[in-house]
Amino acid sequence: MRIQYSGRLRIFAVIAGCLMATSCAAGTVTISAQDPAFAGLPHELVAEVLESPVAKQRVAGDDEALAKARYQGMVRNYAACRAALAVYQEWMRTGRAAAYPPQPRPSNPASFAEDMDRDIANFRQLARSGDISLLRQELTSDSGCGAWIPAKPGDPSGPTISDVVRGVR
Repeated sequence: MRIQYSGRLRIFAVIAGCLMATSCAAGTVTISAQDPAFAGLPHELVAEVLESPVAKQRVAGDDEALAKARYQGMVRNYAACRAALAVYQEWMRTGRAAAYPPQPRPSNPASFAEDMDRDIANFRQLARSGDISLLRQELTSDSGCGAWIPAKPGDPSGPTISDVVRGVR
């Protein structure tokens, strides 16, 4: 037997079902690329991170303030890690490391922005180290940014930075 719901009853049935299901939007927040947390950061990169399945998973269950701070950090992480990949690729191609480029900084830094500042300083130091293996190690570490950030902007299912450095894909 199939139950047919009229308009209002159908809405109540959907709401009730959603409240009982654990996969409904409980614990998720919707954050716009225009949010003040992203002022000063590249808009297209913010949009990419906000759409990233991995980034969404990393903020699942966060309250709005923590989610914004974590997303802001991930935007900076994408930029920093891709810049390190570019330095690495230039180093491999020419035998000399390129200078690590300046990185975008948010106008309204989140509570743990200093952690990201240290990560950026570390990439800068690795680029100046004269030892490409140190940069390779950082980009291929299972706990580093290379393990989860897509190498190509806008391609979340493509190879990660670590994959590219390892020559996997």
